[in-house]
Amino acid sequence: MSIMRWLGGALLAPARDIRLRVIAPYAALTVLLAAAGSYLVTDIVTGSLQDRFNNQLVEAGRVASDAIVRVEQKHLETVRGVAFTQGVGQRLQAGDATGLEAIVRPLAANQRAELVQVLDASGRRVYGTQLVPGSDLRYAPISDGDLPASWPIVRDVLASKTDPRGDKFASLVNTSAGWALYTAGPIYNGDRLAGVVLVGSPIASVLVDAKTQALADVTLYDFHGAPLASTFAIQGTPDQAQVRPAEGMLGPAGVSTPVRLRTELFGRRYDLLFGNLQVRGQTVGVYSVGLPSSFIFSASLVTRGQIGALFIVATLAVLLLGWLIGRSITRPLLKLADTARAVARGDLGARSSVFGHDQIAEFAGAFDAMTARLQRQHLATIRALTSAIDARDPYTMGHSLRVGQLAVEIGRELGLDEALVQHLEIGGYLHDIGKIGVRDDILLKPGALTPAEREAIELHPAIGRGILAPVDLPPEVVEFVAGHHEKLDGGGYPGHLHAERLGIIPRIASVADIYDALTTDRPYRRALSVAQAIAILRDETARGQLDPRVAAALERVIPRWESRRRDEPALAAPAARYIPSEAEREAA
Repeated sequence: MSIMRWLGGALLAPARDIRLRVIAPYAALTVLLAAAGSYLVTDIVTGSLQDRFNNQLVEAGRVASDAIVRVEQKHLETVRGVAFTQGVGQRLQAGDATGLEAIVRPLAANQRAELVQVLDASGRRVYGTQLVPGSDLRYAPISDGDLPASWPIVRDVLASKTDPRGDKFASLVNTSAGWALYTAGPIYNGDRLAGVVLVGSPIASVLVDAKTQALADVTLYDFHGAPLASTFAIQGTPDQAQVRPAEGMLGPAGVSTPVRLRTELFGRRYDLLFGNLQVRGQTVGVYSVGLPSSFIFSASLVTRGQIGALFIVATLAVLLLGWLIGRSITRPLLKLADTARAVARGDLGARSSVFGHDQIAEFAGAFDAMTARLQRQHLATIRALTSAIDARDPYTMGHSLRVGQLAVEIGRELGLDEALVQHLEIGGYLHDIGKIGVRDDILLKPGALTPAEREAIELHPAIGRGILAPVDLPPEVVEFVAGHHEKLDGGGYPGHLHAERLGIIPRIASVADIYDALTTDRPYRRALSVAQAIAILRDETARGQLDPRVAAALERVIPRWESRRRDEPALAAPAARYIPSEAEREAA
């Protein structure tokens, strides 16, 4: 079940659960704030990543363009170095390739120029050298079949053209070895044009350098949008269709303003920024820089997950704190409610035991004091009634009080719940209330009873149950009164109930009642000793009439109980006048 569903159920929970009523609004507000905060933080973080990515893409375009321009400027330095070195013009005009090599190669090596060609005034290559790829300044002759004389920049130089930047020109040139960036400048022999010097670099190496500086993949295009070279080739042969700009994006002069395009390249999402490549003030092509943007979305997901997890943990911590606070507030109220229910069920010994200095503790203290007073009044009333019952028969004075207190001792020894122990006490006090319905001539008869009189006496538990029926007493009390003369073998009275129908209450009642009857004086016999009483109880237990557990518990509490009988006047048995039997009188 989701937390929102739980909160919804909590908000609609019945009014009886005060904990949910306290916690639910607090929890709902916490979850709402957490969700809103998670969304806002994630949005801010993702937006920040997007802004940083945009700035990085623009900066990569600027750095890549500047890197290409710096390559051309390095070409220009080499062009000037060759053109203005003494002896180059004379040797070129003389067609001295060996002499040109002696002068030009050191200049090329000094500048690490990759391609150097020297053409005469007719456009014929007199000398050409190229840096061997991967070597340490090792050069080899250029032996391709290209015709540099047909290149526009060569024709412009041979035609002695100039532009606002001078008499040197640069452009992208398609050679037999691939596209290259060349810079061309004139070589003079005195005032006479002797030829042209060309210094260039393969576009592939130019783009590798640009990528290193821009930290982005770089691609060059012609004005028709056809890719000329791309650093994507480093990752594998590039799919030309993938790196080609969209239809209509480029015009005859490239792009009017930088254009951005988001596309899928080689299984990854890329953002491409297109711009014009300008060399010596002229647009010679179009370049693009590409950065993978998929990391933004993956970072967004990771960030969203991390922020979400953080807010979930924080929310759970806040909810836990709220639950603990709510629990600390409601626990005393719930204890008080439980105590009130126990009292309503008849357990007047129940107490909330809520302490403190707040209003709830004050209310609980007042409730406990009220319950204690009610219990005292209740017990006092029961004891007064018990005294009235016992007063009818002076030989059993205090018997009901002793049975109630002894039943309490046995119940606690058996580990019974304190509420049940309280019911044992009240049941003991009232167990002989049915004797009210027995005639005095039978109840107080000093001699042996006739069968009819015995039958009348044995009805007193049932009479007691009938007396207590209209009274709102716990059923355990009535069970004590009705069953205190029942035996486990069915030989008791008045119901002749067997063990399976007798609970712990009547089992304790019968043992307590028998023990007190045996150890107090009666008109028909003197009180037995404790040892004699125990012997009789053991015998009845062995015959299956009494519960062995209850009888054993009685034996364990007898020392404590007899001490109480000696020390507490209310529990002392009256000195009964023993009436000898007829046989005893005749023997005397």
